[in-house]
Amino acid sequence: MTAPIVAGRPTISVIVPTRNKAPRLRLTLACLAQQRLPDPARMEVVLVDDGAPDNTAGNTGDDTADVIAEFARGLVPLRVVSGPRAGRAAARNTGAEHSWADYLVFLDDDILIGPDFVAAHLAAARPHQFVHGPLRELATAERLVTDLANASPAEVTARRDELVAGTVKRHRLFANALERAVEAMATGQVPDVAPWLGSVGANVGMHRAAWRAVGGFDEGFGTTWGCEDLELGLRLYRSGVRRAFDTRASGIHLTHRRPDRWHQHDVNLDRFRRIHPIAAVLHLHRLLGPDGDVHRYVAAVTETQSADLDVSA
Repeated sequence: MTAPIVAGRPTISVIVPTRNKAPRLRLTLACLAQQRLPDPARMEVVLVDDGAPDNTAGNTGDDTADVIAEFARGLVPLRVVSGPRAGRAAARNTGAEHSWADYLVFLDDDILIGPDFVAAHLAAARPHQFVHGPLRELATAERLVTDLANASPAEVTARRDELVAGTVKRHRLFANALERAVEAMATGQVPDVAPWLGSVGANVGMHRAAWRAVGGFDEGFGTTWGCEDLELGLRLYRSGVRRAFDTRASGIHLTHRRPDRWHQHDVNLDRFRRIHPIAAVLHLHRLLGPDGDVHRYVAAVTETQSADLDVSA
């Protein structure tokens, strides 16, 4: 059964910032239309239209307005708010400010999720933890997006299930270095040198009180891409909020090209280092990059922390 639009205060708010990615957004909303929720759980989806010129929601210059209109007709309990056009941190904060539920899930506009995704986040919700579900990359996403351009929500969910099962030969999923690190630390395969690292903005849930207590996402990262979500995780951890890793809340990222990705990322990583000059942040370049390596990162952080202990002793 798909999630109905119901009266009353929602139990969970899914915050989806979007900026001129209508074909991918359509697939994410199709997955949200297929959610199975336990009674009396209620979901709302707050779509932050961050591509709208003149701060007018829905008027993005691509087909976002058409996608919104399609899913606003009862398929998804959807509310649309105008984005501040000031970067991903600001867009997520705007969505959270306009949401109603006590529990927030931040989901990007290019993620395929299963029908129990929202229920899994809700089941894992605890006052003093944030929840991250594993993400997998789909390098051949462009072809899939084209194939599913006119697919129904049920067809999109079925294709997502096939991808997870590995039955579609021309499409293969893989975990990037960040995801490999989070999973390895959370499951004890490597030392947990960065227990805040699971705050991945594409798929992370937390109580509103925790988000608000630390001031939300740092909007000082601006419109440059990267690190604003991990930085929030570090502040959450320092405030006593712990990471939870839940495989039931998994997602598939529809990978897309960003020609200046690593240049932008380096700018924001530099800012992250200046704000939090600790070993686990200072060595992030060994993990977050085209040649990121989990073991090299963990070894560098461990060695630095050991050296710091020796000096302080």
